[in-house]
Amino acid sequence: MLAEGNITENGGIWTLLQLTNNQIIIIDIIIGIGVILLLITLLYVYLGSYRKFRSKFTLGLILFALLLLLQSVLFTYLLLTYSCFRTEGMGLPFFFLNFIEFFALFMLIWVTLE
Repeated sequence: MLAEGNITENGGIWTLLQLTNNQIIIIDIIIGIGVILLLITLLYVYLGSYRKFRSKFTLGLILFALLLLLQSVLFTYLLLTYSCFRTEGMGLPFFFLNFIEFFALFMLIWVTLE
């Protein structure tokens, strides 16, 4: 049991916020859905560019985004359905992976739309 104000145990800020592993997994799922939406947006933009220019590079971007979308859908599905992904301590690493991927895609969309 942690003493009040002690955040040195594993979990750091999450312990301070008193989030359980299941709550962190729910946040992971929400971020995963956000990643899926960003990838769908990116695909929409890339498909529009491909229709206009018909370049191999744009086709490569479409295939890359499709594969990343497949990975994100599968990962979010596994978080929702398989209990082995909900074991203690798994929420935080998944959170950081999804968080980084979300903001990387956000920046990619921002640069693409410029």
